[in-house]
Amino acid sequence: MGVSLHYQGGLGAGASLPELVAELEDIALSKGWQAHRIELDAENPVFEGVILDPDDKTESLAFLFDREGRLRNLVDLVCGQFEPDPRCSYFVSAKTQYGEIRTHLWIVGLLRYLKSKYLPDLEVSDEGGYWETGDIPELERRREFLNEKMAELAAGLSDIPARGQTPSELADEIEAYFEGRRTGGT
Repeated sequence: MGVSLHYQGGLGAGASLPELVAELEDIALSKGWQAHRIELDAENPVFEGVILDPDDKTESLAFLFDREGRLRNLVDLVCGQFEPDPRCSYFVSAKTQYGEIRTHLWIVGLLRYLKSKYLPDLEVSDEGGYWETGDIPELERRREFLNEKMAELAAGLSDIPARGQTPSELADEIEAYFEGRRTGGT
């Protein structure tokens, strides 16, 4: 749960993956972020790209491409899902909820730049609404709303006794909490 950016797309005609990766590495360096180049097989790479780690609590931004030049999710790399699977979504996600608002804004700007230069079919879904509207107060409102709801949930779940219960009994208590019928007992 939390505000995230989801993006998918592929390299445009004439776009250079090595140039894109080098530029993203330079951008990361200029921002004080970490950049991790991914090249599984230099002669015949299955996935190639870079993962950027912002300097706050924002999740990593993966820019990994398959042989067809499509953005792929980091989970595909970890799970060895190298061949495209029509049942899978090719959206890549990065949660920005716990990072700074300016990082979210900056990432949206980066995605707009990448769309204009390298990824013409880039689609972005912004749970904060900023990609679609440019409305910073709305982004702030959505983040604050989720922070409040997560705090309420954490407080409610912390009241559920976990000791001496089977996993099934604990699951029943959590379900009762969500359904609003929790009695307070074990």
